Amino acid sequence: MPHVNIVELFEPELAKGINILSLGRTELDFVELNKDEKRAIETVISMYANHLAKVSPTLAKTVLNQKDALIKFAGIAKAIFPEEKPITFPSQAGTIGVLPLFPQAIKYAATPSSTTPCYTSYSDNSWDITFTAGTAAYILGSDTAYYKASPQTGKHELIVIAQDGIVEVGTTPKIQQFRVISEAESKYGIFVASPLQDVAVEPNKLVYQYHTPGIIPVYHDFGVKLKVLPGVSGTSSVRLLGLVFYEHDLFSDTTWVS
Repeated sequence: MPHVNIVELFEPELAKGINILSLGRTELDFVELNKDEKRAIETVISMYANHLAKVSPTLAKTVLNQKDALIKFAGIAKAIFPEEKPITFPSQAGTIGVLPLFPQAIKYAATPSSTTPCYTSYSDNSWDITFTAGTAAYILGSDTAYYKASPQTGKHELIVIAQDGIVEVGTTPKIQQFRVISEAESKYGIFVASPLQDVAVEPNKLVYQYHTPGIIPVYHDFGVKLKVLPGVSGTSSVRLLGLVFYEHDLFSDTTWVS
């Protein structure tokens, strides 16, 4: 199995200003995809971006600009899952599927635990987070636990949150500060919302895009925390742009977490 350096693998993307938050995990297994696998991922990205463009051309461009990086993460998913399986869309038994991020991909169990470590402040089956001003909340993780993508046998996943892929919809944005750390690295401090964060990305639409320092990959065997500090109390819909790569059995049918 080829072992690659993250900086070398994503060198073309880095040159274009697309950064990867390695968070201390600088080398990974990687396999090249075949034409059918690349076509499957390109189909998902195209469908995703086309729908986003109907609401927000800005968000569609965010996803399309990172297409090559997202395809490379598919090669990482195929390599690091315990069984090497082909990537298909829609997924089939014995394959790895690919979808835009959705609530159940983030909080895949109602009660997080060491075997289902989907610790998060998100409500079940929802993009909603209830904030208290001045009190930390977690898109990923908790005060005491790291988040991991699904590590369950036959149900592994790799989550990829796009750069600038945190979007608040329907309310004036509440988040002022962010911090990302991992089990391996916690040396970096905060990043902050833009002073123009309360200006919508599209005219007459309550769609607010937070800028982030890079793509955030979330693996099944490597814990991370994405911590936020709100300046205003209330419930917000905080959507994540990106993709999830998953073994078919994780989402073989419609899924409601309960």
